[in-house]
Amino acid sequence: MDKLADSHEKNLINMEQSFIVVEEISENLLLEGLMDFANQYSDDKFVEDIILYRKKEVESFLILFTNVPNFDHFCFAVNYVRYIKTKTKKLPVAFGYYQNNSATNTQYFLTNGFVKVYVSKNDKEYDNVNVVNRNNETYLYDFGGRISKLSMIEEPFNIPTFDINDYNHILNITPAPKENKPWWRMW
Repeated sequence: MDKLADSHEKNLINMEQSFIVVEEISENLLLEGLMDFANQYSDDKFVEDIILYRKKEVESFLILFTNVPNFDHFCFAVNYVRYIKTKTKKLPVAFGYYQNNSATNTQYFLTNGFVKVYVSKNDKEYDNVNVVNRNNETYLYDFGGRISKLSMIEEPFNIPTFDINDYNHILNITPAPKENKPWWRMW
């Protein structure tokens, strides 16, 4: 493994950074989706190095960001992964765990430490995520800026534990280089 992947192993054991767990999707489809995501957000630093791990002998994946995205971009990533198109039309399962260390964060529902981010099984709007904080309060976080507290708990707050020895480093994903077209080929 390269030095970058080695440095992330230490963080994984302590779980001191944001991460996404994805299941029920093939490695190829996930790689393709993450590459599309990196290309779509290529102007943003957080996609410069997305690290993908695969659990040994199981179709379960762990996604890390060398440059941790802000909360909005992290939520977009969870939502994007959830809605990656599959041949069977069965949606992958994706849970994000965002590490909030900022006491000055403007989102009142973000407690200090981790929050769990996921797309509800009953979602029909495609542009939101659910956020569960350590107080087991669930909020619907709309990408249009609306936040509403939900009365039911669909997913309880929990943080999974990992043994890095159960995972293989698959690939570090970076955006494709942008094509610079001569001015006469702009049309």
